[in-house]
Amino acid sequence: MHNNLITDLMDLPDLVATDLIKTEEYLVFVADYKIDHVKCPVCGKKAEKIHDRKTQMIQDTSLRDK
Repeated sequence: MHNNLITDLMDLPDLVATDLIKTEEYLVFVADYKIDHVKCPVCGKKAEKIHDRKTQMIQDTSLRDK
């Protein structure tokens, strides 16, 4: 899969596409972060511990009528 192409087109530089799921109604791009650490939202330093990672579904504009 052309990971950089997909995330570049969707303007998501911090993500890498890991899978593409095609149905009759939808094209679903599965993505994950390129980095394995996150910054603290309060101080901005590298967080030693990640409390939670949630799956998010984000709908974009139609592509090829899907």
